[in-house]
Amino acid sequence: GRAEPLYQRALAILEKALGPDHPDTATSLNNLAFVQVDFGRPEAALELSRRVTMSQEHILANILSFTSEKQRLAFQATQEPYLLPATLASAPDIARAILHFKGVVLDSLVEDLRVAEASDNPATRDRVEVLRQAKARLMQLTLEAPRDLSPEELKRRDEERAKLEADTERMEGELAREVAGLGQARQALSVTVEQVQAALPEGAVLVEFLRHNFYLGKGNFEERYGAVVLSRAGPPRWVVLGKAEDLEQQVRSCQEAVGAVSGQLRTVKRLTQEGHSAEALEPGLRALYDSLWAPLEKSLPAGTRTVILSPDGQLNFVSWATLLTPDDRFLAQQYELLYVSSGRDLLKSVKAPGGPQAMALGDAAFSGVPAVMASTPAPAPALAASGFAQRGGLVPPEQQDFQGIQLASLPGTRAEVDRLEALLKGAGWKVEMAQGPGASEAWVRTAHSPRVLHLATHGFFLSVDQMAPPDRLLRGDGLDTKGKRFVNPMQRSGLALTGAQRTFDAWKRHETPAAHRDNDGVLTADEAGTLDLSGTWLVCLSACETAQGEARAGEGVLGLRRGFVQAGARNLLMTLWSVADDETARFMADFYRAALADGRAPAALARTQRDWLVRLRQEKGLDAAVYLVGPFQLNFQGQP
Repeated sequence: GRAEPLYQRALAILEKALGPDHPDTATSLNNLAFVQVDFGRPEAALELSRRVTMSQEHILANILSFTSEKQRLAFQATQEPYLLPATLASAPDIARAILHFKGVVLDSLVEDLRVAEASDNPATRDRVEVLRQAKARLMQLTLEAPRDLSPEELKRRDEERAKLEADTERMEGELAREVAGLGQARQALSVTVEQVQAALPEGAVLVEFLRHNFYLGKGNFEERYGAVVLSRAGPPRWVVLGKAEDLEQQVRSCQEAVGAVSGQLRTVKRLTQEGHSAEALEPGLRALYDSLWAPLEKSLPAGTRTVILSPDGQLNFVSWATLLTPDDRFLAQQYELLYVSSGRDLLKSVKAPGGPQAMALGDAAFSGVPAVMASTPAPAPALAASGFAQRGGLVPPEQQDFQGIQLASLPGTRAEVDRLEALLKGAGWKVEMAQGPGASEAWVRTAHSPRVLHLATHGFFLSVDQMAPPDRLLRGDGLDTKGKRFVNPMQRSGLALTGAQRTFDAWKRHETPAAHRDNDGVLTADEAGTLDLSGTWLVCLSACETAQGEARAGEGVLGLRRGFVQAGARNLLMTLWSVADDETARFMADFYRAALADGRAPAALARTQRDWLVRLRQEKGLDAAVYLVGPFQLNFQGQP
């Protein structure tokens, strides 16, 4: 009681001295709202909460108008726009906050690039290219650590890297200022709940998951998950899911079980000749259904056929299609499951794709010398009879960073892109292929908005747990080393292309790869974001763990998915864990046939995955079915 008038006096002083939209004023509003919660006055707290939200939106709009990506992410990490609305369980306010704040940094970056590229000012368009070149050079300096350089040369490289980091931040800020100078408000901050509801297809609902802080009272807080359910008619509905710590432990347990199953199914003999696999995954898939889906089910309108999911935090790594319902069916059999990064994606106007042109890459020569195009196709290596090739699992647990990566050949990827070529050419498409030495990073960089870009290769993501401790990474005079190099999650995930093994081996020896930096065979997520895919209908990352990355609550996953979305991909197919080489080739053929039939890639993936899950469960058992086709997810923008 004694605190309340003091908070009111503080608020009055700050509003007069700093104005209603200053961050300190918003903090004071928050404090006063917490007092109202403690007093049991939800209406008064909600009124203050709405004032806080308006202030936070104004501040965010300003921040996005002049800052770099790094600065925007750092600012977002200090904000809690969902705290009061979620504590007060006001579904309309939570829905508004989610649609305005969730993933807004990525959207603002894409917006900056698109506005700049469409500018009538040549200097603005040139700035985009200079920014890309600066990022490429920064990537080279970041990933390479030559051993035999003098202290003076090491210092020079360190200074160049520091200057490039400052230059890229400055240029990103300049692009943001140009957008603001054109009088364009951030589109994300003007989206309404009603607009998103109207964009939902008939019989579809949107589920926006949210990892948020919850006020328990008396200065105590708790991290939780919840979800907003939006349908075409009626108000938003808020569903409480539970403590974040408990739910994330369930997700991790399921991931660990998948990893164990992966080891058990690594021989063709086990999969094809010994009948059904075990059902070690069943308890985890049922537990996730009970914790995450059962509470939601009650809020889905009658007649719901399609559920569009926008996960948050660690829920980005759940294989929703494989959750087991009480009647022992996959969730994919009950609903058509589609994925977006944010409900705003439904409103995005996507660039119309060009003619039926596709680019497909497979069977990269990881230990070979990269070339832009191979003069003659390299012979396909034979798959050992006892082998079960995987497009991942590259880093043994005892190894650190990139040093333990060993890239096995993937003959199934050659068969995959050959099938795709025949399928697309049969439909009248023009197909550009890259295999063997020609399956290079330089070839990928030649892509300029093909309708389809299909990359079948090894993928990787190095978690923070796989990073070597700092005391093992310092060298010589204490200049920047691997400890700093791989802090950025956009540099810890990527795709391996021709020459990648030679590059990894060179880094292991602290040498500079012989290949040019644009053709070293390692396409990181950061580099993927600089590709030109603004008119690309479908990007298919037919590799392992391409949906993995560092989950930032409220901002999505920093990894390959972010890179390719930033590059402009409308539909992006990814994987949550390691995938089998041969089975994936056949799965992809079925997916493309379905996608080409009606042009609806998200629905095609949902149908293909459902059919394969059911069939494989009958033929090989639950574990094999979930492991082989459970990891595939497709994020889309625009209408599905």
